Amino acid sequence: TSEVTNETFTVGPLSFHVDAGEILMITGGNGSGKTTLLKVLTTLYFPDKGTIAVDGLPILEEDAQRYREMFSVVFSDFHLFEKLYGFDHPDRVVVDTLLQRMRLEGKTDVIAGRFTNLALSTGQRKRLALLVTLLEDRPIIVLDEWAAEQDPEFRQFFYEELLAELKSRNKTIIAISHDDKYFRCADRVIRLEFGRIVSDMPVARA
Repeated sequence: TSEVTNETFTVGPLSFHVDAGEILMITGGNGSGKTTLLKVLTTLYFPDKGTIAVDGLPILEEDAQRYREMFSVVFSDFHLFEKLYGFDHPDRVVVDTLLQRMRLEGKTDVIAGRFTNLALSTGQRKRLALLVTLLEDRPIIVLDEWAAEQDPEFRQFFYEELLAELKSRNKTIIAISHDDKYFRCADRVIRLEFGRIVSDMPVARA
């Protein structure tokens, strides 16, 4: 349960949980607080009131950096660095596999811990940002409208294949999405309005 206020927006009060290995999608209109919620959840904004807890243990501000290391995040206003910080010598087989799966082979590469080309389309740059999160191999992946600039074919691959594969590896996925046709690929969908949760529903399986 948490609440945060900045100069222009307040989100909360709200209360919800996320289970390990769950695919949680968050939806809502513009200005409903989706991105702010992610920033609270990842403690980029520490809540003014309430508590964020892991396995029942509250996260204090002095614990925030260690807590953040559980997350790999791609926000909608993400920035790509040429250098892969923390990956001076990434596994070549893993890199090649990810470049192929992200359909970026021949468009960029990783040499000596650096990308050889960042002059890519927005959709391709988002794929590259996701590649970095997969190299980080952290337990929780947070994506802010990641699929918005993807073509229909890759969007389908992302929702129907890649998310399922990550779930099979017990990754927890928290994704802002407006692609209601793919909500069926989630375990739960939370809908926000004016900074509050108005529905938190499990997804019915066929």
